[in-house]
Amino acid sequence: MRGRGAKLLAAIAAAMIAVMLVGVLAAADVINLPGHLRRTLGFETPAPDPPCRIGLYRNDPKFPRPLPGHWRPEPEVPRTQIEAAAVGIGPVVYMVEGSPPGNLHTVLAYDTRTRRWSEPTRLPTGLNHAEAATYDGKLYLAGGYLNGEEPTTNFWQYDPKANRWTRLPSMHQPPRAAGAVGVIGHRLYVAGGAPQTFNVSGFPIYNTLEIYDFDTGRWTYGAPMKVGRHHISGAVADGKLYVAGGRGDRDRSLDVFESYDPETDEWETLPNMPLGVASPRVVSADGKIVVVGGEDQLDWEDGGGWVTPSAWAFDPETRTWERLPDMRFERRAGGAAVAGGRIYAIGGSYCPGLKPHGPVGTHTVESLPVSAVDRD
Repeated sequence: MRGRGAKLLAAIAAAMIAVMLVGVLAAADVINLPGHLRRTLGFETPAPDPPCRIGLYRNDPKFPRPLPGHWRPEPEVPRTQIEAAAVGIGPVVYMVEGSPPGNLHTVLAYDTRTRRWSEPTRLPTGLNHAEAATYDGKLYLAGGYLNGEEPTTNFWQYDPKANRWTRLPSMHQPPRAAGAVGVIGHRLYVAGGAPQTFNVSGFPIYNTLEIYDFDTGRWTYGAPMKVGRHHISGAVADGKLYVAGGRGDRDRSLDVFESYDPETDEWETLPNMPLGVASPRVVSADGKIVVVGGEDQLDWEDGGGWVTPSAWAFDPETRTWERLPDMRFERRAGGAAVAGGRIYAIGGSYCPGLKPHGPVGTHTVESLPVSAVDRD
């Protein structure tokens, strides 16, 4: 009996030592345990899971009051695309890419004449956080995260008439995403971004400007932005590229507003935005720059942060900001485009951060007539 007891104690001791050894190796990432075992053994911190619902994080600034008017509800988008991009080509709005797991290859089209959605094609590679623009009736997509993870320098063209994707020469600078893009004349401009846009400590934030010449098919560099940032958005008015908002080195949302003049190859610091936002969407309408929605993710894991329904217009002539009618829903990181005489705000999220299984999206779409911007 004593022999059996000694053997049992020795087996228990050996098992305990083995468990301890596995624990030490797992904690040091020498071996890769399945996720549920890492959580059970206490080696993996669960992803933050704050509550998320419409209205909970809504930031509706008290001053200045929004102008009278309202955004019209539109038919809902079939998919909840977040960290996506949109452009208007003629009467059609194209909404491309999105966060995993379901929208990396998604391309949707909204015909403003029939008010119907369709899915004319799919992206050749899964992307989100890429920058989109249009030139000569075609859609262009620069950078982004491949499969929602790895930054890329890829540059794609989509021809709606031929329903065909073509891969063009890649950008030269390091892979990045969440920048700003615009087309002036026969050149496309890509500004800012970062190779990694969550928990960015230790990662560079770019202020670089890269320029693609549609005539020569070559990339060159322009003067860098004065303030490097990511989760920005841009639009073109009167021959200049305007870049709004974004996040800086501590993930705080910024009220920085700059413009680039290709004639002088210089950036100008403009009057700050009335509300500092990351992940806004920016379009040009009636010669003005319109900033739609946005967020601040600071302290999201602890229930902080906000998303705004506000929209603002900047007049380059008077260099002043004016608050437009608020959207019906707060939203960030969706799409915005101008088509058919209206400004469209599409999808996105009404919560400022990520849940354990990704961002929470909205199917809602709304539009504002461009005439609401022209109040001179």
